[in-house]
Amino acid sequence: MRRLVIVIIAVIAVAAGVCIVTANSLRRRATDQVTRAEALAAGLQNLTVGSSDYKTARAIATTFGTVPYYNDYGGTRDCAEGYFERCAYMIAINHNRMMRHPFLRHLGLHDWGGTALIYIENGIVQEYSFRVSYKTSDVRWRGFGVEEGNTIPKDRAVQARISDSYSIQRNDLIAGEPSGKGFDLESSLIPTSSANERRRAWHFELKCLSQQRGCGEICEVIPDVWRDFYMQRGHFDVDKYGSAYLLCAKPPI
Repeated sequence: MRRLVIVIIAVIAVAAGVCIVTANSLRRRATDQVTRAEALAAGLQNLTVGSSDYKTARAIATTFGTVPYYNDYGGTRDCAEGYFERCAYMIAINHNRMMRHPFLRHLGLHDWGGTALIYIENGIVQEYSFRVSYKTSDVRWRGFGVEEGNTIPKDRAVQARISDSYSIQRNDLIAGEPSGKGFDLESSLIPTSSANERRRAWHFELKCLSQQRGCGEICEVIPDVWRDFYMQRGHFDVDKYGSAYLLCAKPPI
């Protein structure tokens, strides 16, 4: 009987050890994915729409790896297959299905991911984007992103046009699950955007994605974009909905 108890204790100890090692490994991976996302965002900012050639884009794609791009609209192909007349590179950001298991939230591992896209036409970069969606600490879907092209969009339903070269729009965010409806804020830039506009649009606080608490509301993750959106457009929604507003109800400092 005593030997059986010892065996059971040993099995439990081994199982606990395996769980601890696995959890630590997953946490390290989560931190690595955030670091990778930060490096990818920094790399994309080296691109210049209308000027950077496909070699610069290919270097970024090679560094971070790509996933197959499918879009027959307008004849756009996957650049990874050697097309540079009209093609796109798609780069996955933390696309790990395992991280989406609800239990992992108790270990400080959170459900988030996104994509980066580089669009090339006639060998020249014409557009690029970086987008991330995540579940907040209170399990709401939020997202953020930046896109740069040749023009600022004009037909968005909820849009704050900060200047002729910097715009922010609120979009519906739909994830493939019952609780998957949320919102994101996306900044739009063009080649003539100022250095300050670029700095504000690309200011992400991503560290929370790998921390125990996780990320809170969108104003904590993209504080400058939220401030710009609030002052131009968001405060009307806050005035209307108060504490029931689905983004941040507190005015930015």
